Amino acid sequence: MKKAVVCKITVYLFMKKTILFLSLLALFTCLNAQSPKREMRAGWLATVYRIDWPTTPMSTVTTNNIAKQKAEFTAILDSVKAANMNAVFFQVRPETDAFYNSAYEPWSAHLGGTRGTYPGYDPLAFAIEESHKRGIELHAWLNPYRYETSAGKYTGLPGDYKTAHPEWILDYAKYTNGIKTTDGITILDPGNPAVRKLIKNVIGDILSKYDLDGIIFDDYFYAYAGTNTSLDSYSQGLFKPANMTLSNWRRDNINKMIADVYDTIQAVKPYVIFGVSPFGIWTTQTAVATSRGLTLPSGITGSDMYEQIYCDPVAWLQQNKVDYISPQLYWTTTSTGQDYKKLCPWWSDVANKFNKYFYSSMSMTSLTSIYKSPGLEPVVPWSVIPDNLPELKLYTLNGGLPTGITKTEQRIVAAASFDDSEVGLEIDWNRNSTKNAAPGAVLYSIKNLQTKGYFTKYLREQKFTSQALTPAIYWKEHATPGTVTNIKLTDGVLIWDYPEKNVKFTVYAIPNDLVETPTSFTNVMNLLGVTYSSQFDLTKYSTLFTTHKFAVAVLDRYGNEYTPTFLTTKTSTETTHENLFIRIISNGIQVHLNSFSTLELYSISGLLIYKNVMMGDYTAKLNRGVYILKVNGTSYKIIF
Repeated sequence: MKKAVVCKITVYLFMKKTILFLSLLALFTCLNAQSPKREMRAGWLATVYRIDWPTTPMSTVTTNNIAKQKAEFTAILDSVKAANMNAVFFQVRPETDAFYNSAYEPWSAHLGGTRGTYPGYDPLAFAIEESHKRGIELHAWLNPYRYETSAGKYTGLPGDYKTAHPEWILDYAKYTNGIKTTDGITILDPGNPAVRKLIKNVIGDILSKYDLDGIIFDDYFYAYAGTNTSLDSYSQGLFKPANMTLSNWRRDNINKMIADVYDTIQAVKPYVIFGVSPFGIWTTQTAVATSRGLTLPSGITGSDMYEQIYCDPVAWLQQNKVDYISPQLYWTTTSTGQDYKKLCPWWSDVANKFNKYFYSSMSMTSLTSIYKSPGLEPVVPWSVIPDNLPELKLYTLNGGLPTGITKTEQRIVAAASFDDSEVGLEIDWNRNSTKNAAPGAVLYSIKNLQTKGYFTKYLREQKFTSQALTPAIYWKEHATPGTVTNIKLTDGVLIWDYPEKNVKFTVYAIPNDLVETPTSFTNVMNLLGVTYSSQFDLTKYSTLFTTHKFAVAVLDRYGNEYTPTFLTTKTSTETTHENLFIRIISNGIQVHLNSFSTLELYSISGLLIYKNVMMGDYTAKLNRGVYILKVNGTSYKIIF
């Protein structure tokens, strides 16, 4: 009988012939149908009004405040990772300001200080570094036009465009004798070519300085309040062609800006994907749809954003100036007039018609999470979570950031309260509606992973049951890379050589019996994760060395995956440690204790299965899943 010494911290056991590999944090044994290998799973991380982050204001720049902001951000990323999500849309320019080192605009007041105050570190650089450590993509979310959420609040402060370039500004407030009587927002005038040049320069600047995975705009174009015919008279007089209607000219202004941004990205870093998140209803005008060869979804009523904010996402798709669209489908599957079951497949069809992707943006504002693991009532058996099992804190403790709905969230057209199952149903519609094997869900906003009870747990157990790669932008020209070489396993860390730096890697554990099977690398259950560096920590997977073969594949920055290279190591599925010996059997585990010890066995949710003071052998018949074994107070994780 072969034996192998393993790390004291954690023990992982697998059946020798196991085909199904459960990820380390899987919390329940009966998973739903396998989730797709390619899927955008992102969250909007809002910084305006500090909706999601940072909750620690930087009114005074101190080492302690910086540390608190950073800790809050990494906690968000940990919740993203725990939910098996793969991307964050980080709002870095909410009001022509910056959460990064900008050559054009001041540090944002939403960092917690005054506009223009350096926060003592670079939030975007930090966010990218920490995201990439976890294999998570970081997309910079910019508001292209919004200058002020309240007219006049930045007058006299750094980046005062209204004073320096009054011809750039559209002011939606109402004034009487020069005194503001009704508040409103101010935006950069989309009709002024100088504004378009500024936005293009801002994009070029951020791309040149940061290792971003994507750029995303939301739905702030001309104001939702409506733009009267004279508000932009300055730019109309100089730049509107006489033979073009005002509505068509305004839409064309937006279209040109989108095209300029896309072209800038292609010139600087074409692998950075570009998307826009428009309002969830394109137009209510049948004639407009017919002119584009489209039929509007039946029974849909609501605002006509084609005419109200001059937003034309179909044009961006037609003109090949976006890689994807993420319409804000902030309604439920039971909504009347804005039925998710109609809008979702319609948008998916439109995106596919132009060979682009559709990732649905979904509102979590009215979510009430009621989820618990099916059939289990968690009873946490420890007063302090074991240090070697920190991920349990995400599921057994209900901490998190303060809750509350901001004015911005109130703007969203949210349905009546719904629970986790509604989110799951919408994810199913996203998957079932995709025509190009590229479903996507972008959750607004990301704080709900921490503040809405067991929502993260629900996503991981019921919908995002395995890791997923973001869909590949295969249509852009790209080189074909070689394979990794010199794979080594050193102190539990897989290390390899690859000459290029601007790539990612996927790491797999393939059951020995399936190494020659063509579907080995399409089965997402074999995917261990993504890394931006030439190494991957395998200490958590040490007991797979005998039953599985590890492989590493190059994943280029467009998301295309290439031929994997295998590493084979040998060890045993049986393990010993001091007083404890454990081995797998066909229907459970066997434990042998050399001396009298307190033995406890729990489900991962904390349900006590067995407890006794004993010596000798204990056999447990178990369903496949994740369990916690405690021997004299020391915790071990067992995956069967």
